[in-house]
Amino acid sequence: MTIEIVQIVQELSTVGGVESVACELAAAFSRAKVANTVLASAVGNRINPETRIERVGAWLSRIRTRGVLRYFGRFIVVPVFTILATRAAIRHPNAVIISHGDSLTGDVLVVHAVNAQSLAEKRNAQDWSWLLNPLHLWVALRDRWMIGGLRYRMFVAVSPRVSTELQAIYAVPPSRIQVIPNGIDLTRFVQDSAAGRAVRVEFNIPEDARLLLFAGHEFRRKGLAHAIAALERLGPNVWLLVVGSDNPASYRKMATTSADRLVFAGSRTDMPALYSAADGFVLPTSYETFSLVCMEAMACSVPVFATPVGGIEDYLVDGVNGYQIRMDGADIAAKIEHAFSNSELTQRLRDGARATALDYGWDHVGARYIALLEQVQASKEARSARTITATV
Repeated sequence: MTIEIVQIVQELSTVGGVESVACELAAAFSRAKVANTVLASAVGNRINPETRIERVGAWLSRIRTRGVLRYFGRFIVVPVFTILATRAAIRHPNAVIISHGDSLTGDVLVVHAVNAQSLAEKRNAQDWSWLLNPLHLWVALRDRWMIGGLRYRMFVAVSPRVSTELQAIYAVPPSRIQVIPNGIDLTRFVQDSAAGRAVRVEFNIPEDARLLLFAGHEFRRKGLAHAIAALERLGPNVWLLVVGSDNPASYRKMATTSADRLVFAGSRTDMPALYSAADGFVLPTSYETFSLVCMEAMACSVPVFATPVGGIEDYLVDGVNGYQIRMDGADIAAKIEHAFSNSELTQRLRDGARATALDYGWDHVGARYIALLEQVQASKEARSARTITATV
């Protein structure tokens, strides 16, 4: 069956989870020789040249959606783009429309996270900072319309947990949900020793130090405090490199004995190099749906120490590619010490991490999407045929 795919995502780039997923899917579709177009307002630099792009509301890309004022920038950009993209999709009546949450209707909605559940997790943790983000009101209304109103033919959940949440919160029928995990670019995310050494030199991290890496823009939800608590318990040869755009001020104060071994790198785009510099990736997060950063770390042969939440528990296996941890500094430190106590174990974890990532290549994931989209196209054509017959 010949199909045309149109993806809708506000930003197409390799920066950020949703943005990267859309970018990688477009490349996978192109490699499979499937005609596909992406509707986006902002477009990054490292985009597959075969990806066809249709700019929608390109002027929105001039509004900052990262940094200190990101919440207010997104409050403007996200709703406006969603409305513009919904209208732009009408120009592709014969295509299968796949949206990442940035259009009000379509054929397939990729649900990367259920915002209502994420907010519930934050309330349970007594985290009320989300009240300062006005975008949550828009997302709540949008999700109730898109998901609760079943405006899409099919919903892709990136993990079994997301599927369960869609059914529990929005009563989406299981028959309209398909679980397809996110993938990983196995050519980009690979161990690069030279790049890793350059990162250590940049931040004055000793070559023989054990380096832990933390990456995430929401330090509180991602559990940075617990990672620092673990650092406080680990020896003087263990460092922690933190990547993310959140405010580090309060977290610096938590490092009373390890301040000289805690490094904040800010927001970065050279993640493969950062993973290559690390001996372990730590993420004591309270809520995830798949955690692309964990899979990226594994692809770079870095053992992962993460909480078994969302989709992480589906691929993180103790003693194979890392260790499942609790949101507790003592537990994290104990498991890291154990992993690094034996060079053979450490190497086995590195090898296991890469082996795990090999099962999540984008071509394999893209093939699953194409199969689903072909089913959707066939359903649309059958319904159209029935309508014509009924009117004759």
